[in-house]
Amino acid sequence: MEIKETINSIALLNGMSDEQVAALEEFTQIVDFKKEERLFQVGHEAKFVYILLDGKVSIQVQLSSRPENMSIVVLQKYGQLVGWSGLMGGAHYTANGVCLEDSSLLKIEGQKLMDVLEQNPQTGFIVMREISKVISMRLRNLQSVVLKTI
Repeated sequence: MEIKETINSIALLNGMSDEQVAALEEFTQIVDFKKEERLFQVGHEAKFVYILLDGKVSIQVQLSSRPENMSIVVLQKYGQLVGWSGLMGGAHYTANGVCLEDSSLLKIEGQKLMDVLEQNPQTGFIVMREISKVISMRLRNLQSVVLKTI
């Protein structure tokens, strides 16, 4: 599948015009990761956002009460957002993204995606509303993990 077709198949990016998809294509690529490979690490500069195409990715945090990383969510469905910190501009990743199996993801330069969305506020609002739902769910998952360790 070509990048344009892939972008158009992602529910999170629905509502983007052909022109916006064409702009997005310029700074988007499909990348493959091996099992146990890290997509990103806590504290590293968050430049990219990923969308899962195939495989399984664990989002993990380090709690001070435990020596091992704790998984707050396992992503394994086509189109799921991974590494949303990459959309925040100048931010750093707040968790680790680790592949639990060989995985394929759409890798997008976060700031350039935000630029495309800002050029069309209506589309930007729709996409950011969906992203805010993802962030809210991940924060609830994190809260649940933390409460279980107390």
